[in-house]
Amino acid sequence: MALQQFSIGNCQWSIVNWFSAIVSLAFCVSISQAAERLPVIQKAPNFNLIDQSSKPVRLADFKGKVTLVSFIFTTCSGSCPATTSRMAKIQEHLHQRGVLEKGVRLVSISLDPARDTPEVLRGYMRLYEADDATWSFLTGPQEKVSKTIAAWGMWAKPAANGQLDHPSRIFLVDRKGQIREIYNLDFLRVPWVTEDIEFLLQEKN
Repeated sequence: MALQQFSIGNCQWSIVNWFSAIVSLAFCVSISQAAERLPVIQKAPNFNLIDQSSKPVRLADFKGKVTLVSFIFTTCSGSCPATTSRMAKIQEHLHQRGVLEKGVRLVSISLDPARDTPEVLRGYMRLYEADDATWSFLTGPQEKVSKTIAAWGMWAKPAANGQLDHPSRIFLVDRKGQIREIYNLDFLRVPWVTEDIEFLLQEKN
């Protein structure tokens, strides 16, 4: 049985030709969309701080993991409680999906190291039932913390009543130590972040 053919100008295309062209186009679109999703923004700056147990922690320690990095301080009356609460929900959701233990780390860096000692951070973690097996709260000497804040494009300015003005930014870092997304609180939604983390976990090294 002869294949049906279509004419376009001086060219004749069979059904097989058309099907092959459509499949090729769909493949190209798929590759293009994969490349455009979560493009590399920049290399994530390293840090050398201490955690809630006074243990030294560097970003390099999390190489090979997908890392979610926030900047908060424990006496914050602004966006920090909401950010930490959302991070806690993300941690729990990832655990329920069996994703957390596959290579995910949460990190919260203090913007106020003078007040946020390791002991204070441990108390803050208990408020949000943060699991320290996969979530580190970091502080350190003012000079080191200030350099870390600046390196990540963050800032903190003194405000009234002992508060700090600062932007709300949460950074998604891939397993190669590259920033792939920067969320504000409005976009730090559990389903969206979970989907992004799972996408990065599936990437080939």
